[in-house]
Amino acid sequence: MIVKKYDFFKTKYGDELLIDLIHLETLEKYIMEDCPHRLTYYDITLLTGGKGYFHIDQSRYSIQKGTILFSSPGQIRYWNIETLPGGYVLIFEEEFLSRFLNDQQFINTLKYFNTGSNPPKIDLAATDIQYVTNLMENIKQEIETFSRNDKHILQALLYQALAWLNRKYTATYKTAGTENYNKYISQFSGLVNKEFKSQHSVTYYAENLNITSGHLNDLCKSHLGINAKTYIQSRIILEAKRLLLYTDLQIEVIASQLSFEETSYFIRWFRQFTGITPLSFRHGKNP
Repeated sequence: MIVKKYDFFKTKYGDELLIDLIHLETLEKYIMEDCPHRLTYYDITLLTGGKGYFHIDQSRYSIQKGTILFSSPGQIRYWNIETLPGGYVLIFEEEFLSRFLNDQQFINTLKYFNTGSNPPKIDLAATDIQYVTNLMENIKQEIETFSRNDKHILQALLYQALAWLNRKYTATYKTAGTENYNKYISQFSGLVNKEFKSQHSVTYYAENLNITSGHLNDLCKSHLGINAKTYIQSRIILEAKRLLLYTDLQIEVIASQLSFEETSYFIRWFRQFTGITPLSFRHGKNP
């Protein structure tokens, strides 16, 4: 199975612009492919119609009016539709926002991109749908009149949309907002996401954060509910599942990509955390 990768079209409007607003209906060609794919950028999709499902990693979500779906770089996504969906797709690179904000960790405070056990979706009431639709149209209009030397309005509109959606998400799932933010946890999660394939030890991440392993573990338990080792292992498990489900790579190749020196150890390790072997997981068998 081939998993396609889509990079951001940075020069779509001539000069580099790392944000775009697309009407979902114009993506019919890609949606109808029904093909697993990864994005290298953030995606927020507001659905205004259609019928079927949208899959993010191992979960699927119904297509229905008022649903907003959030996905982060690297996640496996695909459509399974009966009726072509309508709506808006807001996409952006983190760099576009970080140039505007003093807080370089802002993206890590957004709960819908760092969901934990909650789904990456919310369902909006009619008045909220109208509010978001107006925001999307404002962003679209600003993009269409984009000037190379004036990105600030676009950056401000994106910040407004992200912050408002974060308020709705935290209210929906009763999660803590940015007051629960911790700079070390934010940096740790970002570093794990970049380095997990080659770096599995808590010590490595603690040293890069200039704190002790014990302190990092205490912070993880307080803010994430699990210790640092379990967090790292969970990220490796997630990637292993993606590779098993959406590629035809042999088990030994997957083990090597995830920096396991011996395939037999990877198999035992995977079974310890999932209850089944990698091959059984690939074939959809339950423990």
